[in-house]
Order: sequence, then C-alpha cells, then structure tokens
Amino acid sequence: MEVIVLKVRHKENLDELDEVIRRGRTLDRDDGGWQMPKHAELGDLAVWYAASPDQEYRAYGWVAGAPVKPDGELVKYYGPVVGVRLLTEPVPRHVAAAASGFNEKGVGQLAEVVHQRADAFLLALGFPERFVAARELISDEIRRAVRSLADFPP
Repeated sequence: MEVIVLKVRHKENLDELDEVIRRGRTLDRDDGGWQMPKHAELGDLAVWYAASPDQEYRAYGWVAGAPVKPDGELVKYYGPVVGVRLLTEPVPRHVAAAASGFNEKGVGQLAEVVHQRADAFLLALGFPERFVAARELISDEIRRAVRSLADFPP
C-alpha cells in the first residue's frame, strides 16, 4: 500500500475537491477520477494537497481502481477515490515537510508517491498512530470492499 499525494491547483480544482469531499468520492467523468500516478493501486491511500494558493494538505481517501490514461493524454493518468474526507485540520506543507522530509524543497507538478518516511508524513498530517500502524489492514479491507462491489453491479 502506497501513500499518494494528489494535487489541487486553481479555483476550479479547489471547487471540485470541495464537491468530492461533500460526495465522499471523486466525481464521475470520462477520465476516471483524479489525476494520480500511473502505478497507483486499489487500496492505496490518497492525500490531497492544495498547491495554490494555500500550500496545505486538506483531505484523504482510498484509491478505488486502477488509473487510466484518457485518449489523447500524453502523461497524466486518472483514477477513482472513495471514502474521501477532510483531514482533522489543514496542514501546511512546511509543517509536514519538517516532520517527514517529504516535499521539503518543493512540490512537483504531477501526483506523486511518498516513498520514504510515509509514517512520519501521515503523523504530521494528524493521523492517529493507531491509523498509521493499521493502514495496511485498512487498505486490505478497502480492496475487499471495492472488489465485492464489482460482484454486484448496479
């Protein structure tokens, strides 16, 4: 299970994130969800980062399917996220970076994986130690739950 940081930029993305949080999942659209790394997997933990104007982490959820590359897109992949909710409170990038070293010197343009010190990163975002310790088990439960939905299409 990976921890993935999804980016939010500009007013229209912030508005969309607000709607995603309200609904608890990414919006239905042709590109399959939110921009994320190509190799994201079902059950990965996704964390939203509002790059501009606030430079803070705001929300999280669980990847609910493999990312797809829309027709005509060269680099970006998009995937669904479920169980989306606000963090207890927004966390400035510099606070999380100081505690974990993630994105200490800056933030890339695309969604990215927290490769090292993911535990420290999640703790800096305000996740309880019990959540951080159990996130692999939670991820497995998310995988099972989402896969079971495929057995019962609407």
